[in-house]
Amino acid sequence: MEKLIELLKKYKSLNVIPSLEEEQAQLFEYVYTTNRLEGNQLSLLQTTELFKSDTISGNNIRNSDILEQKGMYRALKRMLLAVKNKEELSTKLILELNWLSIGSLWNEDYYRNAKEKGQLQNQFKASQNVISIKQNGVEKEKIIPLSSPKDVQKNMENLIENVNKSESSVLDKVVFLAQEIWIHQPFVDGNKRTGRLLINFLLMKEGFPLFSYDTENLNYNSLLVEQYYDSKPHLVKNYIIETLSKKMNDDIEAFSKIKKDFKGFRLML
Repeated sequence: MEKLIELLKKYKSLNVIPSLEEEQAQLFEYVYTTNRLEGNQLSLLQTTELFKSDTISGNNIRNSDILEQKGMYRALKRMLLAVKNKEELSTKLILELNWLSIGSLWNEDYYRNAKEKGQLQNQFKASQNVISIKQNGVEKEKIIPLSSPKDVQKNMENLIENVNKSESSVLDKVVFLAQEIWIHQPFVDGNKRTGRLLINFLLMKEGFPLFSYDTENLNYNSLLVEQYYDSKPHLVKNYIIETLSKKMNDDIEAFSKIKKDFKGFRLML
């Protein structure tokens, strides 16, 4: 953790900003990787094409994948706006981020039917769901979330209050928050995606850069499950440290070659 803080100080001292093209690429990559973890089949190239021209090429493209990418892009921009405005973590923000990311899918008949009663706009779940614990693609067990439709509002309010009042490091808080959202399952869908947005939200408020979730080497979702199932409490924390460190080191190397005045994350809102 100390090395990460020292790296952050060095990162901040550079006082530089990515170009508009670089910033766009970061946002597109985030959308691609976070939805890829949930089974979205669009490539990074297709995702980039979608956002740049509102068109997409390829065979057997699922409409749900397009809606997921567009929804996550809206949610990501809302999260960045919250960082810019120095908003506090709140249930209102969590509800907004979840609905923006998956809300458009509820208009699709097959999706609504699959999720049964589902949830209403900017509200928590209205029907009970389950957590499927899988390892190496094999289901180990199904468990009931810690929150039911009856107590989810109160539980989430308590969770947010505890995180906001906590004197733990921001890294410990984001790991705890993401794990709790997954275990409580406050939404019928998009719980892990919402948790990942909140990780970046709290970290970026402390000056860390936006980072995307690796889909090639370490799988965040698998680590989240393994951390719970095998009682390995530091897996996600170590993952975030490694991913953030690589992101900042790469940026430092690139930024050191240019000279620009820092004006903050452009946000592209």
